[in-house]
Amino acid sequence: YNAPDDVLWRNMSWTSYWTKEVWILPIHRPSDVGHWVLCIIHLRSKELHLFDSFAERKPWKSDTKVRELPLI
Repeated sequence: YNAPDDVLWRNMSWTSYWTKEVWILPIHRPSDVGHWVLCIIHLRSKELHLFDSFAERKPWKSDTKVRELPLI
């Protein structure tokens, strides 16, 4: 959290994540209980799959925006 870009790059560059077709992204969602969710990103089909065990309690509709991403 709040790590400088050079530290993030040094710790993540060996994974070559940008070459993968599917990304698995844990997301910390601030809450009283320190809640984490998981997003599976399918780059080729431009799909995001969000797994959130608290989704029924507090939906993400107010937290998300849908937009078209440029083709890589």
